[in-house]
Amino acid sequence: MSTSPVFASEIRQMMYVAGETESASTEAVSLIESIIRNQVIHLITTADEYASRRGSRVFSNNDLIFQFRHDAARVERVQKFLALKALRRSSKADDEDVEKVDVEDADTMQGGLGDALETSRAVAASARLPWDINTLYGELPPGPADSAAYEEQDATNLEKLRAADAKTLNMTVAEYTTWSEYRHASFTRRRVVKFRQWCGLGVVADHKASDDVLDILGFLTSEMVHRLTVMALGLQERENRRRLVLYGEQNTEIGGFASLMGLNQDQQARLPVECRHIRHAYDMTQSASTAHGARRKGIRSTKMLCLI
Repeated sequence: MSTSPVFASEIRQMMYVAGETESASTEAVSLIESIIRNQVIHLITTADEYASRRGSRVFSNNDLIFQFRHDAARVERVQKFLALKALRRSSKADDEDVEKVDVEDADTMQGGLGDALETSRAVAASARLPWDINTLYGELPPGPADSAAYEEQDATNLEKLRAADAKTLNMTVAEYTTWSEYRHASFTRRRVVKFRQWCGLGVVADHKASDDVLDILGFLTSEMVHRLTVMALGLQERENRRRLVLYGEQNTEIGGFASLMGLNQDQQARLPVECRHIRHAYDMTQSASTAHGARRKGIRSTKMLCLI
């Protein structure tokens, strides 16, 4: 494992937004980068295999999305992300605004019924999925199904908005400015060449130049870092609570679970997560493949890599 991560700054910023301190260790950042790199290589290699079956030399957006098609929430987030970028491009927003679309924007993308229907059309136009039954029809008229779908999404969106509000509730102006800036951290934003070299795009596999493959990979990697960090923080918190119960230690690491969701003094006092927390969090994301792995004569088949 490299001691000098390529995307150290970006990963630290993503971890900070997820609730980590700004002093994440180089070892922890290197471990996360290594995990994410393996995930990206797995994504593009599998996408290339799908493209080869179709007789294509390059893979497309759909070859990536197909790999997590059963995760409806993730597919929806990617579609919203692509739709938001498409809407900003169509409104002739400047390049800076288009590039600053991020995970938080996709999560909180909501509005009135008119906005929802416009978003729905943008989603369909920007990320039409060929395995979806709706692709059998040239045009889908708006109806009760649209309203019901968006009412269901509102509950999830409101929860994410509350979580974001909790994170920023006790921030100073300087902390909020930093948090707002770090929200836009990305592996692919303004570092396309470095990202392609890092994950082997163009060598391991390549994609259609006109597709949003880099945008999708940038979005997915940001989500992966966020999820790993949140899970590692939860494991650290559980460990600290157990230590408090067993030994009665009053440690500055223990700030209550609420501290994990906000960037405040408790967060600054807490020690950074360690590599063992990250490894445990990663193992938890891979438990599905080990639990459901096929056995033959008492031997488990080769474990597949699960997306974080």
